[in-house]
Amino acid sequence: MTIVLETYDPQNHDQDKIATLIFESDVMMNRLVYGEKAPEVLGKLLNISESYFVPEYMQCAMLDGELAGIVVSYPTSQMQAVDQRAGKGFMKAMGLFNFIKRFSLYTRMEKMLGGTIDDDGLYIHTLCVDGDLRGQGIGGEIIRALAQENGQMYLYVNAANDRAIRFYEKNGFRQAFHGEMQYKGQTYAEYLMVRE
Repeated sequence: MTIVLETYDPQNHDQDKIATLIFESDVMMNRLVYGEKAPEVLGKLLNISESYFVPEYMQCAMLDGELAGIVVSYPTSQMQAVDQRAGKGFMKAMGLFNFIKRFSLYTRMEKMLGGTIDDDGLYIHTLCVDGDLRGQGIGGEIIRALAQENGQMYLYVNAANDRAIRFYEKNGFRQAFHGEMQYKGQTYAEYLMVRE
């Protein structure tokens, strides 16, 4: 099995499938962040230049010419600038009213997503593999391809997602920070994972 990472091309890659993959990478957190219409919002973000999901940051994992997964990553030194830019895209995709309604959530999430991230690494914002293809080593191939060019890698993973945590640990990541937040009577938690 050979996985080829291609730069995301909005004209040539299936945007509906990509939006679904991103949504399914963490349904609970994506519903929390993007709202009940999360797949629709993600679809809009794929066509907004102020987004995490742009060719500069997103690669499509291709298996025999078919989309098998995606990875969104960028240098840790750019995290703050990318987050600020993506905030503008959120407003466009969600509408100003819905964005403002969720602003207190985003402020709480910032505090939950803590820990130490050095400026000379790679931040993995999203990594997802088609549900029908999971367990075949595709995610591991993506991690290995990224590791060839990056010494340290960082990502956040939902603390309730045991399968994802096991996957990242199997692929060389360790838990470096645990953050929690309360929102509408529920507790949400994330682990900062580091691969050195």
